[in-house]
Amino acid sequence: MYCKKYPMMFQPMSIGDVTFKNRVIAAPITTNRIVDHGYPTPEGIDAYETKARGGFSAVTVTESFIDADYAARHEHGLNVWENSMTTFHMESIMVLTEAVKAHGAVASIQLNHTGAMNHPNTIAGNKNPIGPSAFVREDGVQVEEMTYEQMDRIIEKWAEAAWLCKSLGFQMVNLHGGHGWLLNQFMSPLFNHRNDEYGGSMENRARFAVRVCDRIKEVCGRNFLIEYRMSGSERIEGGMTMEDGVEFAKIIQDHVDLIHVTSGIYHSHVETKAFSSMYDEHGCNLDLAEVIKKHVNVPVVAVGGFNGPEQIEEAIASGKCDFVALGRQQFADPDFVNKTRMGRENEIAPCLRCSCFNPLPPDPDQRAIPELWHCAVNPWGQRELRWRNAPKPGGKRKVLVVGGGPAGMYAALTAAERGHDVTLCEKDSKLGGLLWFTDMDDHKESLRRYRDSLAVRCQRTDVAIRLNTEVTPDFIEDMKPDAVICAVGSHPYVPPIPGIEHAIHAVDVYRDFSVLGRKAVIVGGGAIGCESGYFFADQWGVEIKILEMREDICMDSGLSQRQALLPRMKQAGMTWECNVHVKEILEKGVKYLDAQGQERFAEYDSVIYACGNRANRETVEALKASAPWFVTVGDAKQARIVKWATYEGFCAAMDIL
Repeated sequence: MYCKKYPMMFQPMSIGDVTFKNRVIAAPITTNRIVDHGYPTPEGIDAYETKARGGFSAVTVTESFIDADYAARHEHGLNVWENSMTTFHMESIMVLTEAVKAHGAVASIQLNHTGAMNHPNTIAGNKNPIGPSAFVREDGVQVEEMTYEQMDRIIEKWAEAAWLCKSLGFQMVNLHGGHGWLLNQFMSPLFNHRNDEYGGSMENRARFAVRVCDRIKEVCGRNFLIEYRMSGSERIEGGMTMEDGVEFAKIIQDHVDLIHVTSGIYHSHVETKAFSSMYDEHGCNLDLAEVIKKHVNVPVVAVGGFNGPEQIEEAIASGKCDFVALGRQQFADPDFVNKTRMGRENEIAPCLRCSCFNPLPPDPDQRAIPELWHCAVNPWGQRELRWRNAPKPGGKRKVLVVGGGPAGMYAALTAAERGHDVTLCEKDSKLGGLLWFTDMDDHKESLRRYRDSLAVRCQRTDVAIRLNTEVTPDFIEDMKPDAVICAVGSHPYVPPIPGIEHAIHAVDVYRDFSVLGRKAVIVGGGAIGCESGYFFADQWGVEIKILEMREDICMDSGLSQRQALLPRMKQAGMTWECNVHVKEILEKGVKYLDAQGQERFAEYDSVIYACGNRANRETVEALKASAPWFVTVGDAKQARIVKWATYEGFCAAMDIL
């Protein structure tokens, strides 16, 4: 029987008149180009339908705002206030909900009000934001205390927005009561200092949220579902505790249909696990969901870093939650549920929790140039409509892919899926390229799974894989391919520092950790130096010092990744100096000039260098004249992160017509 391996994950559940066909929900995530002036774009509709087609039991449309006065903080959400609606606007949303429900998924939408965390530049008339209590934020913005009239008006706006969503085909609303937004602000000691019936006791602090939920039920009916997203704990000093979360959940359960447990607060989103990093456990909020579930009688949804079906099955089967919501994982692989159901879970592209999401700058004046959010493991993401309409190949071509790293594997499987005859040659004894080191690094577990999933997908698509095969011009001449995709990767840059022969490259340490000794100095404080250094310190107890020539470390990482890594480096006892110049490497240390130009000597058991990589251009130059259609991708073009290897390999294969 299908799905026998994950029986709880595929157990249907009915709540009122609404049936969820399985226990996996696509959580609301905010991305680019899915909304234009408040209505869904064709790309957005296609993206949501792709998730529904991929098997999710419910698909939740991105954070949308309930009014134009104080609620909205960005342009990526649907406008669901009535006076904003044109006929075209409403029809576009109805097309979206129809597309989601056509595949058996529940159509849901997240509604939000930013409250005290909004900015005058995004509020009509440049008014100050409003919240439960008045205070001056760290950025100098004055927050005004909400009046009773404002509370009554906003409650009515929430109900009007929910009614409009129901009228346009949604079956459920996700009320954002977490991450420091308005509903959460009433619950949080950080924001709520009122001494009236909306402050003080938990019953009082919950009153505003209860009124919102009750008014929605009055307007929309009992069978229109409310999924209430709450921070089970704000995980920050002075904020809501787990005990507060349990007490609130016991109150709100009688007014909602599901409780969705997240954690944290937006302005410290990585530190508080509002957005988990690769260093957090999978299911990082499951501890909170489990405690809350013991005290409530409504279904509980857990969210936070899940990226494998075995994690979901264990969470539900053990009684810790009833549903699991996937955020960035739905972006990484919208076919996650269907692949699991069909027994192809080893083909799932796991979310790496790397750099697809970086928070917008707090000052809207800094948003002149937007950042496009793309996925490292899914080149289709945010480009579904574009690639779905790409030209089809005119015939079956003979394709040679040189190099079995992520760029080469993605190129090979894509070309094979498009009907070509594909041969993938790798000079080493296994696929993966530079990702071999992930076998030894637990922090890179998801990256290792991504590497392995590409190999499985290549095999499934009948790519002819030839290991221990070095491609030469004569090899290409004998094979006579119609197209060659060159993905021969990169090599570590060896800096011209006297004594460099006494040092070892960071990745080569993974072959033999005994070379580290008790103390190690790393020359180079980019992502490779910082991430490997943290692994050596955290897992092997090595005392690590980083020397960096630039003004700061880890500058080539995404903002969220950097925010996750730096505190952990400090906790692991790592130290670093910036604006230094390394003069000489000795067997047991490094001579360098510090930021003030003073000569220093750092005595250590081992010296490691991590100064970036360089493309294998000599190999590219030797091969590029051997075929009429030749394209270079990934690190062989320019050494960068996995995202570009994936994307360029995919694009090259799509171009073979």
